[in-house]
Amino acid sequence: MKIIKYKIEQGENLTSIADKFNVDTEELKKFHNTHSGFSNMILSDSIPLHLNTIFIEQKKFEDSFIKNGKMESLNFEGVARYRSEQLNMSRINNEIITLSANTIYEFLVKKAENTNVFEVELTDSDFSVEPAIYESGFLFAQKLEKLKLPIRFNISDEAFIKEIFNHKEIENRWNKFRDYELQNTDIYQQLISQSPKQAEDIINTGNKEFLDQDNFIKMMDKNLFFHLFTKSFLGDQLQNYRLQQFSQIFPNVDLQTDVTKSIVREDENTATYRLVGALNRENISEENLKNMYDSIYKSSLKFNYTAFDFIYRITYTVDKETGLLQEGKVSIAEKIKNNFEVITEYNIKKVEL
Repeated sequence: MKIIKYKIEQGENLTSIADKFNVDTEELKKFHNTHSGFSNMILSDSIPLHLNTIFIEQKKFEDSFIKNGKMESLNFEGVARYRSEQLNMSRINNEIITLSANTIYEFLVKKAENTNVFEVELTDSDFSVEPAIYESGFLFAQKLEKLKLPIRFNISDEAFIKEIFNHKEIENRWNKFRDYELQNTDIYQQLISQSPKQAEDIINTGNKEFLDQDNFIKMMDKNLFFHLFTKSFLGDQLQNYRLQQFSQIFPNVDLQTDVTKSIVREDENTATYRLVGALNRENISEENLKNMYDSIYKSSLKFNYTAFDFIYRITYTVDKETGLLQEGKVSIAEKIKNNFEVITEYNIKKVEL
């Protein structure tokens, strides 16, 4: 629990402050007195004349700003800069690489004073990909990534983005891109001429993901920076959870992974955690996977279907005082054993502002 000193505004009294933070006056007094020295205690129904601040739980302070629509008055200051590198790769028979893409990102994280409301902006990015035939697809994906940022949000107790406070701005960025820029991109022009239905799907999917805040939050959790940042910020409070996503190898196959958190090491200043996922196979039909493998892959891979697995490993270090991520490593892979695999490796490190 984090505590702030709330500056008492002119004309405020115990009742008005209690109402602002949705507590009763006795609860307000008790909380303040527990965290103040004797000379600053509130012993009656009036605030002592010499007292110009009162102790408030940070979460209640934050909630009151959100409830009263005062987000514009929050003061954001830079607290961290992160540089990350992401490798996406697909591989056949453990040796033949069919795709290799390396992407770098730099993020600036700002935090609103006395709250856990963050603003994240993308300050740099670049990529390389082989074979070059995939370059237009990655370039298009980067355009979409830039529409999502900057973003202002807080974090839920379940380690997701809880609420997006500038979602309207993000909607407007997507609408502008969709209506005026999309038709000029190489990949969209190619689809219009070769597969109009897929071109239409780009717009429909974008509308679904950008214009609905709940869907947008789910999309942002797939971004490994936000996936790691939100979970790392909860520190010891992060609970074991279930990860749910669609397979990259088999169309429309829902993968559910049970993730367990453990602590690797801890000292006075930092704590390092590990997240390990175990694929839940209750709703996975091996027969169905084999049939899809035979239909999609066997003619090119030649070998028979073996076994399917999903691997999820994350290790990260958190500053115990600020709660901010210091560094992290993510390894995610889907594998048809010995035949085909899709791999993502992600490394991130906090650097000087």
